Amino acid sequence: MQKQLKSSTVNVRGVEFKLMTYTRSLELCSRMNYETENLDFIDEIPVNDVLYDLGACEGRFSIYAAKMGVRVYAFEPEKKNFSVLGQNIDLNFKSKDNITIYNYGVGKYDSNAIIKIGQPWEGGHQKVVEHDEIRSDLSFNFVEKQDIKLVSIDSMIKKGECLPPNYLKIDIDGSEMPFIEGAIETLNSDLLKGIIFELCITDPNFEEIISMLEKFGFYEDSKFLIPNEPNLFNFIFHKKK
Repeated sequence: MQKQLKSSTVNVRGVEFKLMTYTRSLELCSRMNYETENLDFIDEIPVNDVLYDLGACEGRFSIYAAKMGVRVYAFEPEKKNFSVLGQNIDLNFKSKDNITIYNYGVGKYDSNAIIKIGQPWEGGHQKVVEHDEIRSDLSFNFVEKQDIKLVSIDSMIKKGECLPPNYLKIDIDGSEMPFIEGAIETLNSDLLKGIIFELCITDPNFEEIISMLEKFGFYEDSKFLIPNEPNLFNFIFHKKK
């Protein structure tokens, strides 16, 4: 049976837009009351600066940023969430000049991979790209798999497919180290000013991730605990001036 593509109008900090709400997960996402530090981070971005939303899911934060005049590149590897991302873009923008979406995950190289899925519906989470090692907090009951494409951010920029970012929003469960290894030049660039990065403090790679960001000139400005996730935080980093 084909889904009824229900949508709802939301008003976020005086910015009005529409979001698809035809699953329970999408309806919860549309409330925009979860991880609001992402909104605070977006609010600091100057008009016309460039934000990459890595792990954009259905795109609520990307749309808010674009409505605020930010140039957005949104990356979402999983097919159902990417489909909703496209639907949400179509709901809100006649011209797509300041928002571009990619059905890609991010990694060390341009390559193919498999994403394992624990919540196989639109707006669902528990979607983890297969790597040699997986964080212990990401051992879900996976019920589906999909073939996906991974891209290196440095490669995307070198090929002229994206403008270099001024800000990064990163929510890429288990792909943190491969992303960094594929974005060395981007992270080292003076154009990059700020990062909001969802990180697990019990990840074996956590200390190395923090150390690498420090080497690129970033300092931790603040961190916010993810509700109901005792070891998961959104860390905000800014580049030292």
